[in-house]
Amino acid sequence: MQTGSALRVDDASEPAITAAPLKRTGFFWNWGPQAWIDAFMTKRMIVQQAGPLVPYTFLPILRMTTDRERIDREWAEMRSRREKVGWFDSPRERWRKHYGNFVREAEWALLELRKHFTPAQYEDIVVGTSVALAHENSQGFLEMMNGMADTKPPRGGAASDGPQQPSRFQKLLFAAFNPAGFLTGPAEIAEFDAASGVAVMEVPDCAWHVCPAAESLPNPDALPEQGCLLICKGAFEKLFDGRDGGLRMEFDPHLPETSCTVRMTWKAQQTG
Repeated sequence: MQTGSALRVDDASEPAITAAPLKRTGFFWNWGPQAWIDAFMTKRMIVQQAGPLVPYTFLPILRMTTDRERIDREWAEMRSRREKVGWFDSPRERWRKHYGNFVREAEWALLELRKHFTPAQYEDIVVGTSVALAHENSQGFLEMMNGMADTKPPRGGAASDGPQQPSRFQKLLFAAFNPAGFLTGPAEIAEFDAASGVAVMEVPDCAWHVCPAAESLPNPDALPEQGCLLICKGAFEKLFDGRDGGLRMEFDPHLPETSCTVRMTWKAQQTG
């Protein structure tokens, strides 16, 4: 599990890996309840609440830091790569396009920002702004996620035998109704122990990496790593740090692969 700074040193010996497009098909994938949840949450949380992060925070900083005309020209070019959401698009396709557009533009801004600031300054700008914006615009979502810390073990089950494999029903329920699925894409709870306050989620192909087409990214030869490490891992680990027994989240992105492991811990409530 990675700890400390969200930034990691680039290893030139690692081969660049780009994500393949989502290959899941079928009516349930495109029109099922999770597709509708993801489409709604992405429009609300990404487009409306996180969307201003690039044009209203990162872009003004870049205009003051370097050649304004070049920045505006490149920003216009990045905006021209946006995938338009059509009236007849499935909710799954709406989710993919909205999310992919945000990731593409955020990665462009981050790659440009890191050229002009020290690593510490760069991380503070990106993570600090993301955390502040989440507190201002997404308090309801933060409270929902922190509600996991209120989970109580079943009566008579105070003693814990350690993390257990979820039941088949629990896995199916999570696959169909995952409120955070709009951020990760398909995921699976690999371990869950309410008595000890531990849950481990495995994400085989994180949506951050697979929603935008590789050829449309500012660096088509690599995954959108900067946003993964700072806007996702860096910001969420700051937002959910386990303070006062609340939810703690630790992200282990398996870069340069598209998978990720998320470990969630909290102080379990005692049954009455």
